[in-house]
Amino acid sequence: MIEARQLPFHMDRAEFEYFRSKIYSLAGISLSDAKLDLLQARLRSRVSSIGMGSFGEYRSYLESLSQTDREWETFINLLTTNKTDWFREPEHFNYIENEFLPKWFSLGKKHLSVWCAACSTGEEPYTLSLVLNEALKGTGITYSILASDIDTKVLKIAQNGVYSRNVMYQIPEKYQQTGFCLGTKEISSWMKVSKAIKGPVQFKHLNLTLQPFDLTEKFDLVLCRNVMIYFNPETVKNVVDGIYKVCDKNSVLIIAHSESLQSIHSSWKYHRPSIYFKGK
Repeated sequence: MIEARQLPFHMDRAEFEYFRSKIYSLAGISLSDAKLDLLQARLRSRVSSIGMGSFGEYRSYLESLSQTDREWETFINLLTTNKTDWFREPEHFNYIENEFLPKWFSLGKKHLSVWCAACSTGEEPYTLSLVLNEALKGTGITYSILASDIDTKVLKIAQNGVYSRNVMYQIPEKYQQTGFCLGTKEISSWMKVSKAIKGPVQFKHLNLTLQPFDLTEKFDLVLCRNVMIYFNPETVKNVVDGIYKVCDKNSVLIIAHSESLQSIHSSWKYHRPSIYFKGK
């Protein structure tokens, strides 16, 4: 006989409003009414796994916790979306290689600082490292990439740097030989990012909605892609203003093609769709 708490249970309006308000206050993620089913599906397995039979029980449990309890981290991880690919939106990497870098070279700098502000499982910062490693070869110029995300679970995957070889088709052939170590025998279906590509990338747990950012360096290039689509205009402004403050003069911000800063007042100067400049 199936136990009662294993049966499907549903979220009422008050519970939805509570969870929706909490993920907004914690991570800046704005959920519309249409996201009720998504939120319910994301939380249901967690509620069951900790022995609770309703969303109401889980709400009461969260209300009893301190702000530093690890359950809040789990809650955030469950409600963040982490869709990513190698060389996602490839026009951006073409722009970096063919337009951004030549202009940056003219500044006479010897170290390039990059921030991937929503790195998910690591494909984006490692893609950048592949591109920069090849483009800067023989120039004497070094680079570093800070890769951050609010989701601690995906950060662990990114730090590990091991991926299925099934996605190799997403990576141009010129990067495949030097960029990865291919598994053999029982691990032949896996590939690991090479030391040369992984070395310049450092990972950090960071909440983009908390200001000021706990960062000390000034960045020349920031990629903050496919995360602001989950924010309302007020949160978007807060995030891009914070990014502006930690960027050096003549820096560039790249957002996703599906995103725009047109609805907010920002110090970033529009260059072309999804690409913005910081002036001197």
